[in-house]
Amino acid sequence: MPRQLNIRSDEAFETARRLAERHGWTTTEVVVRALRRMDEAEGQALRHGDLSPRQKSLHDRLAELGRKAREASPEASSEHGDLYGEDGAPR
Repeated sequence: MPRQLNIRSDEAFETARRLAERHGWTTTEVVVRALRRMDEAEGQALRHGDLSPRQKSLHDRLAELGRKAREASPEASSEHGDLYGEDGAPR
């Protein structure tokens, strides 16, 4: 069964619905396409070094925190599927 993402926003729902209708896609396709575009755009910025000095400093600090967290608790995970039922609703 595919994993589920729940977004509780009237604006997001209406925007996805309008785009789906306009392009003949499902709302899921709209969300996936939007996320891919955003991921690609951000990935390009990182690959091309388009970060400001402030962004680079923040990135370095966050990367260091991530490394320290992994070292302190290598078994930790951001997987929280056990908190949700088969229907995607919280247990």
